[in-house]
Amino acid sequence: MTASTALLNEPQRLLLKAVTGSGPPAIDAFRRWRAMVPFDAIEYSAFRAIPLLLAFLKREGLDDPDLLRMKGIERHIWASNTLRFKQLFLALTAIRRAGAPFVLLKGAALLARMPEITALRASEDYDVLVDPSCMTAVRRELEVAGFNTSAFGNLESGLQSKSIAGLAVTLPGSSNEVDIHWRTLPDLRNPYLTDRVLRFAEQGTLHQNDVPIPSLAHQLFICLARCEPWDKDECLTRLLEAYFLLSKYSSAVDWAELERLVAQYGLEARASACFEELAAVTSIAVPAAVRRRLRPWSFLLRKEWAIRSAHPSDRTDLQRWFLQYVDARYTRNGSADWSLTLREVLLVRKSRDGENLEAFWQSVSQRTSGKSNGRRKFLHGFALPEKWGCWTDGHWAVAIIPLNDEQKNGAPVEIRGQVLDSGNVTRIFMTGGIESKKLEVMRGETEATLSLPLQSLETLGGDGLLVLWLPDAISPNALGMSSDRRKLSFAVLRN
Repeated sequence: MTASTALLNEPQRLLLKAVTGSGPPAIDAFRRWRAMVPFDAIEYSAFRAIPLLLAFLKREGLDDPDLLRMKGIERHIWASNTLRFKQLFLALTAIRRAGAPFVLLKGAALLARMPEITALRASEDYDVLVDPSCMTAVRRELEVAGFNTSAFGNLESGLQSKSIAGLAVTLPGSSNEVDIHWRTLPDLRNPYLTDRVLRFAEQGTLHQNDVPIPSLAHQLFICLARCEPWDKDECLTRLLEAYFLLSKYSSAVDWAELERLVAQYGLEARASACFEELAAVTSIAVPAAVRRRLRPWSFLLRKEWAIRSAHPSDRTDLQRWFLQYVDARYTRNGSADWSLTLREVLLVRKSRDGENLEAFWQSVSQRTSGKSNGRRKFLHGFALPEKWGCWTDGHWAVAIIPLNDEQKNGAPVEIRGQVLDSGNVTRIFMTGGIESKKLEVMRGETEATLSLPLQSLETLGGDGLLVLWLPDAISPNALGMSSDRRKLSFAVLRN
């Protein structure tokens, strides 16, 4: 495994070795980690492991110059966890009133299975998986309990086809969130996994309350499925979670069920990388036969793993198409997923000055269909929607735009938005099937309005199809603004 496809970097590997080990090897790993990483520069996953570090220092009788700061962080984590638990139980009461099957996920499920480590783990939020067929009733009961559920919008459209797996609910005056999921994992939209996790749930105990949690095999599968080499911070969190599960329950894991899910979804590379990392750094020993059967032998999966080492915003359109192909090959994305065809990817790659804009629109319009629901639908090239609107992400974007009677007869559609101030002119090429237009937003300006006619399409229930080419898209990270690596250009504001 190369450094680029490894799940952890060297400092993370040393930290994992220290907090899961004992004696001279663990002490040496800790000292090397401390020499390598200034305390004020530790990654978020390491911050969340501070209670584990304190337990390690106490266990080994060690001191540290930042011991008092660590203890202060530990107290903050304990207080935050306590407040989040109160909010979680209010949400669970509402979900039970709705009569919805549910299980806890991730950190909440781990603590419910192993209450003894509650003081050793920081949680950013708590996650609950709910039967998607009950989401309307769940939302109603959450609102009765006082939760703000406005982020859910309209739940009538297919939940499994949404690009996100869940949304957060909050109480007024609180920044603590409870994430309500209708899908077990963001990247696995096939509903089979969610059905199986709910059906074979086990009982755990959280603060003396009985709560349903995934089976051991499913809990472990969820851990490894979330590991991708580009997101090493997430990998450390999930590997610690897997370590706790296997350190106590390895003999109770239904390995056949785990292997079956890994093979079904083509996740051998993730599973193999997780178990190899745990075997190399910790005392955990996954059965050799299991590790051997989980190795990703096929070219397809090895190629996919290499692509996933790159940050999603740094992948080429062809690499994204390849990942979509693999997702479809292993039925990860379900039947409702929308993606570019290979022909469209090649049109994008060959475009130099928007010359393929019309051909791209024709290709997309001929194969896209659906009923109008009176709302915009972002099909491709957009980031996750936010309360105020939605950024484009990448150089090409496709959206379905609802039209009124005048617009169906040729009147222009106006879309208010803003552009990322990159210090240069921002060019936006657009078409709606009637004509192509170019908008230039001058340096220093941030407000922009797209104005053009869109062809009313019977296959979209009378809605129009908007295609944008954004050659000047750039990430805030590249501009030195923030760590955000999305390639932003135009933000569509809410009406």
